[in-house]
Amino acid sequence: MNSTDADITALLERWRNGEKPAEDALLRAVYPVLRDIARARLLRTPGDFTLSATELANETYARLAGKKNIEYRDRTHFFAMAARAIRYYVIDHVRARGSEKRGGQLPFVPLHELGADEPGGSDGIDLRVDWLAVHAALDALERIDHGCAQIVELKFFSGLTLDEIAEATGISRASVVRNWRFAKAWLADQLQALA
Repeated sequence: MNSTDADITALLERWRNGEKPAEDALLRAVYPVLRDIARARLLRTPGDFTLSATELANETYARLAGKKNIEYRDRTHFFAMAARAIRYYVIDHVRARGSEKRGGQLPFVPLHELGADEPGGSDGIDLRVDWLAVHAALDALERIDHGCAQIVELKFFSGLTLDEIAEATGISRASVVRNWRFAKAWLADQLQALA
């Protein structure tokens, strides 16, 4: 854990204990990271999609800060929860736009671009899908294997590395890699069936 990670973890603990200055400091520490995550997730979005990275980062932080009953253990846990908040905000946004045609023509990153440790790898299948289809497939995967679905969510929506996912989930890196490969193949099959 580097000093920035330790700082965020300490701020989360202080914020959890009700220190108002810690919340302001936490916002300054995590907001740029949330904006970068949001920007990366929206990078391949067509021009008619009205959600900006700033809006997504703002809403994500607001949702996370509003959940006072969640005890964020550390930086990794916080960004794991951010992954879920990003996922559900984007889905809510797509649905609110009344998009009935497969996610409102909002493409998702092709699965072949999801490498083992960073987006942009060359394994998998070349398949473009939309947010609603991925959301539905993740829900189905969650019913079959919650751990694999969580790994996809952490990797894809929060951009965590395999090591960070292992830390957040408390499982070994080797298990994360194995589950990631299974989940990616399973999702490719599901999404191909929807294409």
